[in-house]
Amino acid sequence: MIDDLTQVDSSNGIIATIENRDNPSQIIAIKYLPDEQAFVTSGIRANFDEKEILIPAYLVVIDFQLMGSIVSSILEKISQAKDMETTFEYASGFEVMDRLYTLRNYGQYMKLCAEDD
Repeated sequence: MIDDLTQVDSSNGIIATIENRDNPSQIIAIKYLPDEQAFVTSGIRANFDEKEILIPAYLVVIDFQLMGSIVSSILEKISQAKDMETTFEYASGFEVMDRLYTLRNYGQYMKLCAEDD
């Protein structure tokens, strides 16, 4: 449902975009926020009325593709909930490749955290 990350070289801070194959108008950008030392999605609020996801920079440096896969998976669940007209809630925890992650409220964002850090 969600295409692979597309890397972008742009002066507006966007480093990648994720496009919904089923609805190409649903594009989620990933931007760098130097003040937070983190990357943040841009477009989840506009497309799905859910909080954006904040990903600490160190997690992206460890494995850019893995972080993209995690965000894509979350976006797919949000999109499915919207298509089925059901309520979506961010999972508090999940496991990817034998590593536990959590999503925590962090102001206007949902912050992705690795449990073993």
